[in-house]
Order: sequence, then C-alpha cells, then structure tokens
Amino acid sequence: MQPCAISARRVLGEMKEFASREPAMAVAAAFGVGLLINLLPTRVVVGTLTVVGATFMRPILLTLGATKVMELCCQKTSTHLHS
Repeated sequence: MQPCAISARRVLGEMKEFASREPAMAVAAAFGVGLLINLLPTRVVVGTLTVVGATFMRPILLTLGATKVMELCCQKTSTHLHS
C-alpha cells in the first residue's frame, strides 16, 4: 500500500473517531468548512493553492532530482564493483 493511502486511511480513521466521540462538534466543523468553501470566491481558493504549490514545487523537484542523481551514481558504483 502507498504511504499516502496509509496516511489518508489513518486521518479518516481519526476523523471517524472524533465524529463518534464529539458528534456536535463534528457537525459544527463540517458546517463551518462547508460555509467557508461556499462563501470564498473560487479565484481565492485556486490562487491560494497555486501560491502554496509554487512555493513547495522548487524544493520538492530539487530533492527528487538529487535523489535520482544519488541513485544513478550508486547504481554505477555497484555495477563497477560487480564487474
């Protein structure tokens, strides 16, 4: 199973536990989030997601690139050692 799927299942389980433990609070939170989503203009939501995504994109791509370079270097080293 993928780490994201495991994390999503864990969060969903915690949300279900919270809803069964505090049903009134869960309903109020769901209502508040739904109201907020409907009141905010789509442009604000998309703009915020774009800014956050762009902020994290460079470090994520840099990390993935460095990981790939290390993987390729280690692969070449182990190939030369086995030859």
